[in-house]
Amino acid sequence: MKRIFIIAIALFIGLSVSAQIQNKILGFTLGTSTKNEVRDKYKNEIIFAEEGDDIYVGNLEFAGQTWDITNFRFYDNKLLYVLFSISEPSTPSDIITSAFESYKVKLWDKYSDYYIKDCSTSDFIMYTDNKTYLALTFSDGLSLIYSDCALSEQQMGLEMMNCIKI
Repeated sequence: MKRIFIIAIALFIGLSVSAQIQNKILGFTLGTSTKNEVRDKYKNEIIFAEEGDDIYVGNLEFAGQTWDITNFRFYDNKLLYVLFSISEPSTPSDIITSAFESYKVKLWDKYSDYYIKDCSTSDFIMYTDNKTYLALTFSDGLSLIYSDCALSEQQMGLEMMNCIKI
């Protein structure tokens, strides 16, 4: 009986840990990784640009998709967010629509406990586990955004909109 109880606790802990929204993206940790780390990894890419607090890299693979542009944004030299985007004309509109519908289902299946109903609309879906914000947007293309909660709140100088807190 004791062994079953221990196994049940271990399974519960394992499920709890795996259900959190990932904060490690492409090998970088939100809120921790620096601009130099990202620059060093991608500076030799064909499509690479750096402007202010942003690094842009083209044609990166993530979550089963090749993204036209990936934007790494930094705040106080720490990775604030990673924004993946695809848009026309480089990606046909039917593929963008299909990708949005697919991601919408996959994210719901994985993160429904973290869904923020008050902030979401038919073309903007948001999740948070109070460590990471995750948003999927469908406007002028498709964007998938992972953002560090603490840095986002620091950058804004106040807590994120009340509807974001769970």
